[in-house]
Amino acid sequence: MRIPFAAAALSLVLAAPVLAQTAPSQPMTGAGTPAAGASAVAQGQIRASRLIDRDVYSADNVEVGEVEDLILDGQGRIVGVVIELENRLGFTERYISVPFAQLQIGDRRVTLPMTREQIRTMPGFQYRD
Repeated sequence: MRIPFAAAALSLVLAAPVLAQTAPSQPMTGAGTPAAGASAVAQGQIRASRLIDRDVYSADNVEVGEVEDLILDGQGRIVGVVIELENRLGFTERYISVPFAQLQIGDRRVTLPMTREQIRTMPGFQYRD
């Protein structure tokens, strides 16, 4: 019974900050959730579930890894993104963290405006899931 509760709580924690990233086009309640009658994610917003596990590409169009996690500040805004860098065989090499604002989010991929070599030289991030 704890696992479903934990999963539900995590999805609420991840979803609320994403909704708070841009000015809402739908009425919002004081808790930061859509008011009664809101039927969809507003334009310019994205669900956390659509970002996590998405492939990450370098500016030179090389797949370097995938979005592993989001880092939130005390107000629930996404401030950073943990990226799992993969080696040539697809195994985890290490993790890095980049500012959320640095990502270019497309329909099917996330792009970092850096070359593969620049990304590979970034310092590692201590990540434990």
